[in-house]
Amino acid sequence: MIRTLIIEDEETAATRLENLLQRIEPEINIVGRLDSVEASVKWLQSNPAPDLLMLDIQLGDGLSFEIFRKVKVDSFVIFTTAYDEYAIKAFGLNSIDYLLKPVEEAKLKLSLEKFNKLRSTSTSIDIEKIVGMIESRKSQFKKRFVVNIADKIKMVETREVAYFYTMEKFSFLCTLDNFHFPLEFSLDHLESLLDPEFFYRVNRQYIINFSSISKILLLSKSRIKIEVQPPIKDGLMVSSARTPEFRKWLDR
Repeated sequence: MIRTLIIEDEETAATRLENLLQRIEPEINIVGRLDSVEASVKWLQSNPAPDLLMLDIQLGDGLSFEIFRKVKVDSFVIFTTAYDEYAIKAFGLNSIDYLLKPVEEAKLKLSLEKFNKLRSTSTSIDIEKIVGMIESRKSQFKKRFVVNIADKIKMVETREVAYFYTMEKFSFLCTLDNFHFPLEFSLDHLESLLDPEFFYRVNRQYIINFSSISKILLLSKSRIKIEVQPPIKDGLMVSSARTPEFRKWLDR
């Protein structure tokens, strides 16, 4: 059996993750579900290390990296995160994999295949290396965009962008003072260039700046509608899959 500990502070996400794990890998045995750094440290101090640790990076009482600073963990770790700033794919550490939320079944399956290949090897996590790479990555977020206006070139500071959007397969930005300019970046690429502390992709068509939000409406079935400035006709709907993480983003 694969003793697996889930550390995730969003109940819906934890339940979905547990169901996916058990569907993909019959040998999975969920030994616990925890929702905070404090509870996780206590559990790991009083229980044998699990074979597999499914770990949300952003927990209610802090970043889950703090767990490794307080207790030694000899487990294969799959980090889950809604924020690409914490993506650790490039770390090249055998004991670690990561998945962006919402977790896709196919990608989770690949992570479990990696675990099964490496489960017999010794594991250790250099948490200071991880934190150092995160801090380095933060300094790499795009600070401005160069846009063309007829025969002129204009520079738009990223902090002045209200939102990015797609229309008829083309990408655009809209400034806080309501000027629209075409971009050569796809929204998928833009997600990796923008600081997720300030920008969030609410659905397939829009990435918004926190400062552009003027009103948030809670609709039936916990769906969320956003009104922004400059206004968008009919407002913006947060995709149902992103709603839990959007609420977490708002509460950072």
